[in-house]
Amino acid sequence: MIRKFLQLFAIITLCIPARAQRRTSWSDAYNRYKNGNQSSKIISPYAISVRGGLTQFYGELRKQDMRGMLGISLNRAFNKSVSLGFEYSTGKLGGEEISFFNSYFINEYNAVELLAKWNLTQQLVQNNDNDLDLSIYGGLGLMMFSANAYDIASNSLLRFTNSATSARNQLFLRWGNPRGKPGIRKTNERVIPLGIAANYNLFEKLIFGVDYRFYFARSDKVDATSGMRLINPEEADTYSKTPNDKFSFLSFSVIYKFRKYPGSRKR
Repeated sequence: MIRKFLQLFAIITLCIPARAQRRTSWSDAYNRYKNGNQSSKIISPYAISVRGGLTQFYGELRKQDMRGMLGISLNRAFNKSVSLGFEYSTGKLGGEEISFFNSYFINEYNAVELLAKWNLTQQLVQNNDNDLDLSIYGGLGLMMFSANAYDIASNSLLRFTNSATSARNQLFLRWGNPRGKPGIRKTNERVIPLGIAANYNLFEKLIFGVDYRFYFARSDKVDATSGMRLINPEEADTYSKTPNDKFSFLSFSVIYKFRKYPGSRKR
């Protein structure tokens, strides 16, 4: 599945037409180079970012126990306003509920996401000095997780999403008998990420930012709890009539823009 996301990212970044912009950029840089500026340079459309932050969960066990997350992404800009990114992240979710469930949960997850970003500042503000940018974005992703719920008082295991007897539900079916070999370690569910980011261009190639991202998960057992029920939400009984779970994170990021130099051309 991760390979499919990488292939899709590569196809989109290579096939979307941006020839006019590339010709202009290379022409300007080459003219500066010919005019005697040997260190002429242009910024590559590719950038890499690293982020870290705290997560929040919204579900049955919703009393907050904020956990950490880390992420890394490869981004490709098509113009000043639109970019595409492929991201991998890992982290934990946590929370508790005492009045009915008397339990808390810990969820360890990994996620891969394909994100499209729109830079509002570059699009809507004229004569922008490029120091501070505000962007919104959204996309699709796959969340791979394992969650356990424990008793508040004794810390004994009450509910879990994966065990030696767990088999995998089909990814695009909401109900149905699990198929495949038992003993899966991670549940795979689709997520829809939406977010807003503010970035400050401190240096030409180095950007610092703050990011808030909200996830809609296609599952009601991210907290090892499915509905107002005490049953164990393994793959055989993933969904209930209650709304699907949601979570978010607030993170700080560092973005590095790659640089490339135009080479000399033979006449």
